[in-house]
Amino acid sequence: MALDGYNVCLMLLGQSGTPTASPASQILSGSGTDSAQPATVAADGTVQEPAAQPAGPFGDNFFMILIFVMVVVVGFSMLSGRKQKKQKAAMIAAISKNDTVQTIGGIIGRVIELKPDSALLEVDRNSNSRITVSRAALQQVVQSATTDSVDSTETSTDD
Repeated sequence: MALDGYNVCLMLLGQSGTPTASPASQILSGSGTDSAQPATVAADGTVQEPAAQPAGPFGDNFFMILIFVMVVVVGFSMLSGRKQKKQKAAMIAAISKNDTVQTIGGIIGRVIELKPDSALLEVDRNSNSRITVSRAALQQVVQSATTDSVDSTETSTDD
């Protein structure tokens, strides 16, 4: 059997046997060798289209559902990011003098002075070490000055 270019392509693609329609009829029908079931031309000249392929295991709209799910995930992540920014802004606005705070770098100190964009922290009371940090660098309030005053009044009333 002589191998022509078409049969060699079929062998390379892993298909065996001879095509059901001639290459000329495939060209006339507009389908190439890349389709799973090529259209054929009947003896009377009519084009016979292949049967419809069955739906995939996830349905016909799998990719639309996948895109929708991805949009929802991105939307929720954006909303949670906004919520965290609002919480941090509220925490920074609520910081007052004598609060004990922790910076992003892990430094813990007591707020001595507050400016609109920075805070002066006392890091070590014995050596009077003070540093100035940006308010955006403050990560959390470790101990609030208002809870200290409430705790001291509660302990003094217990006596």
